[in-house]
Amino acid sequence: MTLSARPATPRDPDMAPSRSELLAGVALALDQLGLPTDGETAIASPIGEDLLLVSGVTDAMPDIVPVLLNGDPALSMKAGVVTWPRPDAPAEARLGFVAIVPVKVVGRVRVRSIVMRRKGYPARYTLVRRALPLPSLMTILSQDAAAGFPQVADGVAQALISGKPSPKRLAAALAVLTAAARDDGFIEVMGALDTGDVFLQGWCNELPADKTRLLIAHDGIVAADFRSARVERQDLGGAGHGFAGILQSGEKPLDPRKIDRVFFRGKDGWHALDVYERRVHLVPTDVPAHIRDVLPRAAAGPDTITVLRRAGERFDGRDTVSTSGKPVRIGMDMVLELPSGGMLVGGWMLDPGRLVASVTLHAGGQSGVVDRTWTRLPRTDVTTSFQHDHAFMGLLDPQRHDHGFLAFVPGLVSAGGPVYFELSLGEDGATFYPLKPTLTPSRRALDRVMAALDPRSAAATMAIETHIGPMIQGGDHPRPSVVDVRDFGFDETASGTGLIVGGGSDAEEILITLSLLALDPDTCALPIIVSAPLETFGRIAAEVQRMAGFYGLAVRLVACEGAQDSCDGLEAATTRAGQLDAFLFLSAGVLPRQKGWFSLLEQAYRGRSGKALVSPTIVFEDNSICFAGTRLDPDKRQLMDQFLGYPRDVIQGAEPAEVIAGSASCCILSRGAFEKIGGFSRSYVSAKEKGRDLCLKLKLAGTPSVWLPDVEMVSADGSATGSGLPWQRLTQRVDRWSFDRRWLLLIANMRGAE
Repeated sequence: MTLSARPATPRDPDMAPSRSELLAGVALALDQLGLPTDGETAIASPIGEDLLLVSGVTDAMPDIVPVLLNGDPALSMKAGVVTWPRPDAPAEARLGFVAIVPVKVVGRVRVRSIVMRRKGYPARYTLVRRALPLPSLMTILSQDAAAGFPQVADGVAQALISGKPSPKRLAAALAVLTAAARDDGFIEVMGALDTGDVFLQGWCNELPADKTRLLIAHDGIVAADFRSARVERQDLGGAGHGFAGILQSGEKPLDPRKIDRVFFRGKDGWHALDVYERRVHLVPTDVPAHIRDVLPRAAAGPDTITVLRRAGERFDGRDTVSTSGKPVRIGMDMVLELPSGGMLVGGWMLDPGRLVASVTLHAGGQSGVVDRTWTRLPRTDVTTSFQHDHAFMGLLDPQRHDHGFLAFVPGLVSAGGPVYFELSLGEDGATFYPLKPTLTPSRRALDRVMAALDPRSAAATMAIETHIGPMIQGGDHPRPSVVDVRDFGFDETASGTGLIVGGGSDAEEILITLSLLALDPDTCALPIIVSAPLETFGRIAAEVQRMAGFYGLAVRLVACEGAQDSCDGLEAATTRAGQLDAFLFLSAGVLPRQKGWFSLLEQAYRGRSGKALVSPTIVFEDNSICFAGTRLDPDKRQLMDQFLGYPRDVIQGAEPAEVIAGSASCCILSRGAFEKIGGFSRSYVSAKEKGRDLCLKLKLAGTPSVWLPDVEMVSADGSATGSGLPWQRLTQRVDRWSFDRRWLLLIANMRGAE
């Protein structure tokens, strides 16, 4: 929306001035004099693209008037009007006015004139002056309205606030309020509560007690309800009174440090409370104690006193659960904060009388209700500990032990602020329990949880689906990094296929694997990269160097940090693979069982032009099958490791076949294909599902998996059958949940390789 005077047209120098030229001359004079007083011209100030303030003089004007812009019927609308008397002016200019015109049109409009269709004859005004900034318009109005300016500014501010909110409207309202409001006092103390509400204390003259609607200068202007009480102040000498109250900010919390000024409407117009230059900012945990100190001197209605009392009972850093006098107790086993956000909490809560209505975890200004989704766990030790406590006499059921709990609350970050539980007791208020979170990667958090869960219980399934699985899925799992590299005859420029050994904490297992590779004519000449965790690296470096020199091997030893399994070690090694174009992944402990195994794998790989992941058969030491390809079960529409646990003889005579997934424990694949899909996924804990996930990603990218039944490797890893320790079985269930969540729908619609 733009404003303009009518453009001048060429004329003969001897001709009399046209009407538009006369009006332009009047406008030039008005720029110096102020408000137009001829009754035919007006000044205007646009607010954004949808509002126009127009001001001039008239003899009469209603509060609401239909208007017409530029004489165009399509630009008809109703405008609100604020008037003021002009006592010494002629009758036709006895009133000044400002019209608030909502310009309800699409696109830019050049406003040249306005017709105001009042009763009797309409009033027509020409806008002959350039658009004025709002402060300039308000200055002109204040000079002309004099003592009536507060009412004028009040009407304009109300119109701006009541319309559709926009940054320009709010900024304009703030400018009007700043010009019109009378100073009423100061805010001297402020602080945010943990609920997001803000405590304000200071002194004033006209601020009413109890509920008042405030407009707050806070990155623009924000409206909020203020519940305040009068507080007697001896230092004011009777000129005003103190106040203390709660600013109820609603859904969007206010930052008290950004509050510049507060406006409220009194009986005689707008008033303002300034923020004292040396105001006191209270931290959230100090606010409740300050409110409790003020309450004995506060005077207000019962609803306001209740609001202040409840605010004084908020969290102040103390444990109020055990001192509440209620038969409720709580204790914590772990409070783990993940680097990527989210908190895992585990402990127990004893509430035999069912007094607790809800349990909320607060952290960093955020919160999450815990008891809606937590998993309850048996804790017989809690029952035993409190069965003779007088506070719980007659309340405890000796047969019920479901006092433990486990919960993951995503998104919460302490950010250096307080972390605590709020136990709501309904009408009896709330109690609080402070927590001390420990920053822990999700894998270590999982290790802590596994020790507390029984893999055979229904609670374990619920905990995995509701808490542990989402924690692993949403966690920040940084890729393992290489922290040290030592080369023993390794050629950085070597191309072709390289053999990468992924080791773990077992140093002997790595060295045995390397010695067998050195004795095998099929692999002794290959570039070999050995990856080991940093703690293992130092124990094997000297022996690897000795073996490389003795057998003439080309070995690169890589120390990696953050590796949780063999897949992590394999991936870390690929970042130090020189010019190699293909990798043969081999987990330490998976050992060759026949000569020529590597040549057969590479032949099958090259036979498919390097566009396949090729895996051999892997058997256990008792000749039962550990891996013989992963296929799709046509009935259950799920992936299954075929022939798992069967004798080796069942696959005798089998032909090479394409399968859904190979094994990352031993496979050959293209470096380019591996890097294109981003390597192994980070949302798994163990190597098995990481390998399956890798193969499915490769399959979607055009690289299938192939199983060679006649090439055999032997593995001493008994946990691959799923019969390991309880924590290993839980880990596999967590990974299965993560895998199904990602791939179940796609697998259910797969065809082939069944």
